[in-house]
Amino acid sequence: TVSVTTTDDDVAGFTIAETDGSTSVTEAGSTDLFTVVLNAQPATDVVVQFVSADTGEVTVTSLLTFTSANWDTAQTVTVTGVDDDIVDGSVTSTITVAINDGSSDDNFDAVADQTVSVTTTDDDVAGFTIAETDGSTSVTEAGSTDLFTVVLNAQPATDVVVQFVSADTGEVTVTSLLTFTSANWDTAQTVTVTGVDDDIVDGSVTSTITVAINDGSSDDNFDAVADQTVSVTTTDDDVAGFTIAETDGSTGVTEAGSTDLFTVVLNAQPTTDVVLSISSSDTGEATVTSSLTFTSANWDTAKTVTVTGVDDDIIDGTQTSTITVSIIDGISDNAFDAVADQTVSVTTTDDDVAGFTIAETSGSTG
Repeated sequence: TVSVTTTDDDVAGFTIAETDGSTSVTEAGSTDLFTVVLNAQPATDVVVQFVSADTGEVTVTSLLTFTSANWDTAQTVTVTGVDDDIVDGSVTSTITVAINDGSSDDNFDAVADQTVSVTTTDDDVAGFTIAETDGSTSVTEAGSTDLFTVVLNAQPATDVVVQFVSADTGEVTVTSLLTFTSANWDTAQTVTVTGVDDDIVDGSVTSTITVAINDGSSDDNFDAVADQTVSVTTTDDDVAGFTIAETDGSTGVTEAGSTDLFTVVLNAQPTTDVVLSISSSDTGEATVTSSLTFTSANWDTAKTVTVTGVDDDIIDGTQTSTITVSIIDGISDNAFDAVADQTVSVTTTDDDVAGFTIAETSGSTG
């Protein structure tokens, strides 16, 4: 006999072939494929296992079994994208392909692991959503409040701070900051808007609240998120008008030229000057200060009107006349144009006495 040694040229191993040379999926749950085939025929089964390094980004077929009959037929591995809520951009992870030694032909036990790189495309977009109560936001100068909510559109990796700035703090104030975390990002948080009182007759005023990401304190993925605004209407509680206060509750003078006073003050702050005309219905009985001017600075400081009795020679007893106080529309804040005139009743006491006087020539008659 002749002993013959035949040297084997088969090497245990496997070959991976990626579709289009790479593997990629999306968070929408798309799939991609690659194939695995053995490089040599095993004597017994060979089990190939697949492990995803990040199952939060991608899952994969768990096992393939090759036999001595199908060892050279490529088998398909399915890679599936996994959805998350995190704004994490495109993430690259690896799938490890390895022989399951305990379930495989021992000749394949020493075969080295191989990896497949998988890119998972993100479908989450950084942003936030505002929801206004009843679809709008309004308050009053009496200090009423209204609410709107803010919630993030995607999960941040770190905190996101949202800030709120009122364009007119003389009309409305607002919650300053809200902080969202990776745990509460999808829970809407409430923003409180509060009306601010002023003294100006300015009607309903519309101002804006700017809602913005505080970049320096927030997940960088949210830095580019655009600001949004909320329009707020503040209803005015100031009414144009003026108040007259008479000394001792009434106004009276005498024909001897005595005077009496009353005061006038505006009920609300004007944006421009308000000029009041003051006129007497009978200048033969009483004269009066002719006009008063109030500004936005002194509107709430009472001004004095002087009423002066006028002497006549008529025995007319006590006379009552009226003083009319009215807004001069053409040169006053338009908000005061519709203010009604007011009157003050003035009593002028007569100093004339019925009688006659005799004058003798040289002081005597003879």
